[in-house]
Amino acid sequence: MIFWLASYPKSGNTWIRMFLRSYFLSSSQKFSLNEKGMHDFEVLNFPTPELLKNANIDYSNFHNIAKNWVTLQDIINLNGKLNFLKTHNGNFNLGNYPFTNTENTIGGIYIVRDPRDVVLSYANHFGVSNDESANMLTDKENCEQYFDEKLKEKYLRSLMGSWSMNYLSWRHYRGRKIHLMKYEDLIENPKKNFIKMLEYINSIISINIDQNRISKAVEETAFDKLQNLEDREGFIEVGKGKFFRKGMVGEWREKLDPKLTKKIEDHFRKEMIELEYL
Repeated sequence: MIFWLASYPKSGNTWIRMFLRSYFLSSSQKFSLNEKGMHDFEVLNFPTPELLKNANIDYSNFHNIAKNWVTLQDIINLNGKLNFLKTHNGNFNLGNYPFTNTENTIGGIYIVRDPRDVVLSYANHFGVSNDESANMLTDKENCEQYFDEKLKEKYLRSLMGSWSMNYLSWRHYRGRKIHLMKYEDLIENPKKNFIKMLEYINSIISINIDQNRISKAVEETAFDKLQNLEDREGFIEVGKGKFFRKGMVGEWREKLDPKLTKKIEDHFRKEMIELEYL
């Protein structure tokens, strides 16, 4: 079965993936940004070019990916394991094609971040202006373009939609219980909130919740530690700017033009009130 790790870009998805990598590493492995952990809780991307090619899908046209979302998940689940998959896709239906179903999905985590801060981080990561970034966040048809370094190929991987559409599609998914995490809560108290996440995972599949391992993983994935690792090793997932840039809460107050702040707040007012960002 599939366990989703879903978010809008630049909301903390990678932080959670790194925590899981560190927490489940064996004592013989050293934590790394770029080296995957040899365990079942390593989070993989969906869909990968390899998966699409093996299924003989022409992924130059995103429609071909969308109509095979469920088929691709059927293929993944043939291994009979719990599969942790990362996505920025909204949990949408595209025409008659649902992103997932209860036959394939057992649970998931959705991490959300104040869209005013997302605008700044998104702009830095993709090398666009804050205005362009704000336009992307409000675009109902916003897609994630992915470049595969190994194959030197570019394709549309995910239909993200707007920030609010993405959040609502997972927050109110009726098929399975989705565990909601706020980036701001993780910043304030990472250990407390990672414990809550592990308890949720434990409600789905039995895992050992070990306080020493938690403390180690929290320390290894502290933002400054991830920044230092990126400086030393680089990070294969980086876009145009530095990936682990600042990780701040409320940076928008100083860095975001008031007109853009108002645009974001007006556009997402209902959801921002619900999440206590307003």
